[in-house]
Amino acid sequence: MNVNRWVTGWLAVAALVGGQWLAVPAHGQGSESAGMITELKVDRGRVEVRPAGAQEWRKAGPLLALRAGDTIRVSDEAVAVILLSGGRGTVRVTKANSPFVVAASQPGDSKAQKAMTLLEASLGFLSTTAKEEPRATLSTRGGPKPPVILTPRNGPVLPDSLTFEWLGSRFSRYTVRIVGPKDVVIEKKDLTGARFEYPPGAPPLSPGVRYTIQVLSGSHPAQEAWFEVLDPARAQAIRQDVKELEQAFRRTVSPNTLAALRAGFLARNGLVHDARLTLVTALAKDPDEPTLHLLLGKLYETAGLRDQAAEAFDEARFLMTGPTKQ
Repeated sequence: MNVNRWVTGWLAVAALVGGQWLAVPAHGQGSESAGMITELKVDRGRVEVRPAGAQEWRKAGPLLALRAGDTIRVSDEAVAVILLSGGRGTVRVTKANSPFVVAASQPGDSKAQKAMTLLEASLGFLSTTAKEEPRATLSTRGGPKPPVILTPRNGPVLPDSLTFEWLGSRFSRYTVRIVGPKDVVIEKKDLTGARFEYPPGAPPLSPGVRYTIQVLSGSHPAQEAWFEVLDPARAQAIRQDVKELEQAFRRTVSPNTLAALRAGFLARNGLVHDARLTLVTALAKDPDEPTLHLLLGKLYETAGLRDQAAEAFDEARFLMTGPTKQ
């Protein structure tokens, strides 16, 4: 399954929770979305879908839009989580309640218009990609490579999320500089690891000012990326919207689905750095969820980190293969 199909599924989510409908070309034709697969576990089993009126079963993938009458079949220890339309929350499909037939939502007035708007925003950025995801390439051994700045990387950040990360060697020592328009704001030398949190006692960074993070290691030239701290009013508005989004759906969706919605909303507002932090935190709790890896890959792709994007997409594909067939 390619990114196009996954993106198509996400475009239906705005219709799923708010009780409204969005025409989506599911199963090769226009239809009203009644649900969507937001989480999958297929390491020991299979998850398959049979479209309404069809005879053949097909392999299901993350973010697959479903319509009323579609049937989900789960074998062995596989699990599928379906986000249902009309504010009906999610259903967890296992072997115990398989096969599961997706029912149509009953029409009614939505009481979550603000949440609906936030949800639409959280998913909008996913519609911008319309191509096959790249695949990771095998790297050749060689000498020490320069660090790769992962985040923040050329974009805005929330004031309370000043954590800097890069890709490097665990044996290397790094110098990190935060450089402002006029001079160096802070410099830390002989750092180990690949993470640096802006110290609470360091000089405050001014909103709307472009700063540069420099990471140096060995004889490599400094690796750079810029970032801007969001102004307090805008940051507070974003935090409030995220809070309302989570309050609206926390009781009806699973933690992984909620993390995906939060990340989508932040990314839609240009906060790729903060969206990535959300997904990384969720993956630390559940590293085997392909949907989270897929979204992380899209964030890396947005940030211009093609190799890291390809690795994330490959991991999502791997998690979707299930057990190796002999």
